[in-house]
Amino acid sequence: MSITAVKSLAQLDSLTVDQSRVSVIDFHAVWCNPCRQISPVFERLASQYAGRVQFLKVDVDEAQDVAQRFAITAMPSFVVLKGSSKVDEMKGANPTGLMQLVNKHAPTGAPATTGGSQAPKEKGLEGFTTLNSQIDQSQVHCLNETPDHTLKGLLRGGGDKWLESDADEQLLLQIPLQQAIKLRALCFHTLPNHLPRAPKTVRLFVNSPSTDFDTSAEPAQELVLSEEQAKGLKAVELRFVRFQSVNHLSIFVVDNQGDEDVTRVDKLELIGLDIAGTNMSDLQKPEEE
Repeated sequence: MSITAVKSLAQLDSLTVDQSRVSVIDFHAVWCNPCRQISPVFERLASQYAGRVQFLKVDVDEAQDVAQRFAITAMPSFVVLKGSSKVDEMKGANPTGLMQLVNKHAPTGAPATTGGSQAPKEKGLEGFTTLNSQIDQSQVHCLNETPDHTLKGLLRGGGDKWLESDADEQLLLQIPLQQAIKLRALCFHTLPNHLPRAPKTVRLFVNSPSTDFDTSAEPAQELVLSEEQAKGLKAVELRFVRFQSVNHLSIFVVDNQGDEDVTRVDKLELIGLDIAGTNMSDLQKPEEE
C-alpha cells in the first residue's frame, strides 16, 4: 500500500505529470469523524489497486491551495484525476460508493475483490493461481471472530472488510473447499498501520474440520510469518507434498506480531492448483523442506 500526503499545489502538479495516470485524492481533516471512519477503506483500496492507481491524501487545513483548486466544501471528498485533469468526484463517507468510484476509473486489470483467480508473479510460484474462488463461502466460519469483522466478510472482499479476533489474539479459520486443491502457498495481508496485530505464528491442518483451539493433533505445517509476509509483500510457501489434496483447510493463528490483544487480517489468498484437469507431469514438484 502506498498513499502520498500532498502538502502543496506544486507537489500535486509534480505527481500528476503523466497524463495517462489515474489518481484518487482523499480530501479530509483531522477533526472530521466521517473522514476517520472511511480512512481504512481508502487504505484497503490503495493496497488492492497498488501500481495501477495513485492514491493521495490532502488535509484541507494544511493544503488550502489544493482544496481551493478543486472547490472542496465538504469532507470527506474524493476527486479522481486522469493526469492533472479532474474526471470525477464523490462527497461523503460512503464505502460502497468509494469502491465503485475507484473501480470505475481504474485501468483494466485492477483487482476489485479478493476472490479473483490471478497468477502470482512471485518467483517460485510460477504456474500457480489464486484459488479463493474454490472456497465454499457458505460454509466457512471462524472461532473467536468479532461479530462485525468476520471471515465471511473478509472473503467477500471490499474496502471495509477485514477479519478481527474478539476475546484474545487467537483465531481459528475453517475453510472448506468446493473441490480438492493442491495448495502451494498462502498470502496473508494486514495493513501496515495495523502490523502489530498481524498474524505471526500460524498452524495449518489439512482435512480436519473438527479442529479446535484445544487440538493436540500434529499440524501439517507451522509457520512463523516475517513482517514482510504479514504485510502481504511475500507469500508463505508451503511444504507442497503435505498439501496435495486439500478439501478443508484449518488455519490456527496462535499469536500476532506485536503481542496485541487483537489479531487482524485484511486479506487472505490460497495459491495452488485445481486438481481437476491438472497434469502434474507438466509441473516440476518443489522440493520437500
